[in-house]
Amino acid sequence: MHSEIFDNPEPGMDYSTEPEVIFSPLSPERYCEFYDIEMDDFTADIDFYLNSLAEGMDILEVGCGSGRLSRALASSGLQVTGIDISLQMLNRAACGKRHNINYVCMDMIRIAFKKHFDAVIAAYNTMNILSDSSQIRRCLNCMHWHLKKGGLLLLQIFLPPEGVVADGKARTFQFQIFDTKNGGKVIKETLKYYTKGRRHMVVEERYRIRPMNSRGKNEDLAHSMNLPVLSYSDWTQLLTDTGFVITEQYGDFKLTPFVEGESSHLLLKAQTR
Repeated sequence: MHSEIFDNPEPGMDYSTEPEVIFSPLSPERYCEFYDIEMDDFTADIDFYLNSLAEGMDILEVGCGSGRLSRALASSGLQVTGIDISLQMLNRAACGKRHNINYVCMDMIRIAFKKHFDAVIAAYNTMNILSDSSQIRRCLNCMHWHLKKGGLLLLQIFLPPEGVVADGKARTFQFQIFDTKNGGKVIKETLKYYTKGRRHMVVEERYRIRPMNSRGKNEDLAHSMNLPVLSYSDWTQLLTDTGFVITEQYGDFKLTPFVEGESSHLLLKAQTR
């Protein structure tokens, strides 16, 4: 689906006279629907993962969602196990299942397989949704246990701007517009609130559905998450404490060098000790 991204409202526009919008709770089923609209065409990360993996590897993808990345990995001949805690996501993933993909409903802080994998992947900021550093540590320990000796860990992590976090109570805003299959639009607004001292952020995702035809009806849906804010040094310490050695790190999928304090994403490769 075509999408557009806007980081700021149009300069000079006055929104103060617009009526207040009441957002209804976003159900897990509708969240999956919007997730697919947003992510189906996202391919920027696929080459990074494929180029990091060798033919014949047995891969575990943590937080596989509706199967976007796991399908791409399996198409290249890799054996893939994808886990997610959402049955709604896994039901969507199963619609495109291949013979070399196995989907399992499982919490990523309670990974429990009898086998060990050649590589573990947590793509698209999956680790950021864990509620605190103790859960992140628990997840990393699970990943380490399920990797073979010298196994590979591939992570993409969001790093909030340190300046924004230090100011406290700052808010960032982004909105995107997606086309739907029936010719309508989905407008996604993402608001992030940072609380000084607590090193937490509240992420609110709002979806405005505009069918653009007489049979459909407008909808305004939203949900929010309270997430930890960890620094680069926090993440590297957690990886070290759980038995990983970082071998490569980048600021984006073009393999731009990671610059602490400037890069908003940490893309890394690590191995078990």
